[in-house]
Amino acid sequence: MAAIDRLIWMPGLDAGWNPQGLTLAEGSLFVSGYQSNEPSKHRGPCRIFRIDPETGAETGHFDVPPPCGHAGGLAYAGGGKLFLADTHALFEIDLDRVWNMPGEALRFFQLGRGLKGAFAISDKAAIWIGDYEEEAPAKIFKFDLAAIGSLTQGASLDPGKASVAATIPTYGQGGAIDPSGKLWISRSNIGWGFLDKINVAGPRLENRYAAPAGTEGIAFDENGRLWGVAEAGARHQPLHYPFFPLIFRLDPGRLAPTD
Repeated sequence: MAAIDRLIWMPGLDAGWNPQGLTLAEGSLFVSGYQSNEPSKHRGPCRIFRIDPETGAETGHFDVPPPCGHAGGLAYAGGGKLFLADTHALFEIDLDRVWNMPGEALRFFQLGRGLKGAFAISDKAAIWIGDYEEEAPAKIFKFDLAAIGSLTQGASLDPGKASVAATIPTYGQGGAIDPSGKLWISRSNIGWGFLDKINVAGPRLENRYAAPAGTEGIAFDENGRLWGVAEAGARHQPLHYPFFPLIFRLDPGRLAPTD
């Protein structure tokens, strides 16, 4: 793709780590993943990698305990708080403490009925949690940090606490809010990928762009560039599919809408 201007190998590929979520926080890239070497196994131990966006070097990682098993989405809403969305759980991670006191740096919440953590989106003082569906449009919910902060350890985060709820397309794997406030959803299967730009107030599709196969988490940086990570070519994927297990950065202004 002509819009891509940086490529970084995903850390941990040889050890079977499969990238899922991506966000930017405190000058670093963070990518979440689960460990699996088997094509039919889509859950395993969870890990979050920290990566230097300039050099591509891994600068650290930490593991997230069960019930995490897929690590589908990462979001950062400021204040040193990183959020990891798993299928039925949400983890709040204190980035100032996790490197030295990991056991004291995590809070865990259940995801209530009607809420599945397929991916997460960073927003100022809020996060969004999106669902994945193949046959029918899915849902996405915005949760203000105040709503999450009021929960006790192990409590349920329910859709009723959301400040915004919207419909999103099928095959949603990741999402991001651009500088103008528009919602972008990465949609993919292991053999194809698209980026959908959506007006949430509609909701209405504004543009659709081609993206690398297997694109998962996406996030905008402070300069308006879009970062993403793809799992196509990760160790548990059959070799006849596209090979693109990479973190990438692209210039949205150079994207051409699909027909």
